[in-house]
Amino acid sequence: MANYDFKLDLLVGESGEQVICDDLISMGAKYLGSNKDYKFDILMLKGIEKIKYEIKTDVYCKPTYDTGNMFIEFECRGYASGIYVTQAKWFVMYYKYLGEAWYIKTEDLKDLLEREEDNIRITQFSGDMGSNTRGFLVPREKYRENFIVREI
Repeated sequence: MANYDFKLDLLVGESGEQVICDDLISMGAKYLGSNKDYKFDILMLKGIEKIKYEIKTDVYCKPTYDTGNMFIEFECRGYASGIYVTQAKWFVMYYKYLGEAWYIKTEDLKDLLEREEDNIRITQFSGDMGSNTRGFLVPREKYRENFIVREI
């Protein structure tokens, strides 16, 4: 388990949310608000549709150190979390030091994880001490074609 600092992680996450918000605005969306619980991170307006986004910021992945995996949380402290509880229509992984944002519809990501369950590892004991956070380790390049990858 890595040294984990929830307060620092929260600040990093909020910074990543702003980057993705700016990217969505550059694509014609309008910012409607942020959310601070498990349901979604930001709400945007695209045309007449209000769209919820779940945004995860990865600052561990760097050009000098990259496992090649995308971590998708699904359980924390014995309860469903992350991908299993979000109400967002879109799931976005932002790789700050790679300068990439990986967009996928949440339902498409869930379908991918279910369809490829035999090919995707599950990790245990990530996150802060005692959280027993579990998640999927998705090989990014293997599944890249399922995502919209944007340079940020």
